[in-house]
Amino acid sequence: MKRYPYYPIYLDIEDHAVLIIGGGNVCARKAETMMKYGARVTIVSPEFTGEIEAWARDGQLALKRKRYDASDLEGATIVIASTDDTSVNEQIAADCRARRIPVNVVDVTPLCEFIVPAIIDKGSVHIAISTGGKSPALARTLKEDLQRLIGPEYAEVNDLLGTLRDSAKRVLPTDVDRKHFFDGIIARGILEMLREGRRADVRDAIIAACSEAGVAVSDAVRTMNDGE
Repeated sequence: MKRYPYYPIYLDIEDHAVLIIGGGNVCARKAETMMKYGARVTIVSPEFTGEIEAWARDGQLALKRKRYDASDLEGATIVIASTDDTSVNEQIAADCRARRIPVNVVDVTPLCEFIVPAIIDKGSVHIAISTGGKSPALARTLKEDLQRLIGPEYAEVNDLLGTLRDSAKRVLPTDVDRKHFFDGIIARGILEMLREGRRADVRDAIIAACSEAGVAVSDAVRTMNDGE
């Protein structure tokens, strides 16, 4: 029995080789997500859905039209097993562990070295939701609830503050100083201002905070106006 919960982590999978075994609808969902985050996806299965076949024809992913064997793991960074054969899934998990390749076996948490969260994608803001593999249905419900609460203003603020980071690092010497600076900007109510369409007020609030801290104002902030 697992003693500790999964450790939440964000991975850079851009241009990494992700192997998925199983060519059905579940595999298609997993492949679509991995491609969205820039992975190089290869799928191993004797048969594939029409959607997967179309992606392969378009050059978006690679197919191996065969049954799984351990040689398929060569070069893989991450592996997802989504077959409907328990013995195959168990073998994939064992083979991956022997090679120290992180593996996810869909809907079989005890065989997983990592689990895939429900993801909220709001531009540059991403939120991952997990129930530790106990209740995917609850994770989906949480996702739906949060999607209603989190508007586009969060991503816009994130992008704006991101344009100030380099200057803040040069001017503000410690993490504590930078935290105080960025927390102070948000505390001026810029999220609420954006919800109300007061873009010029957001611009002025950020410029004032930058002036007080000696941080250079970015072009993205300076050019904000009510008509954008």
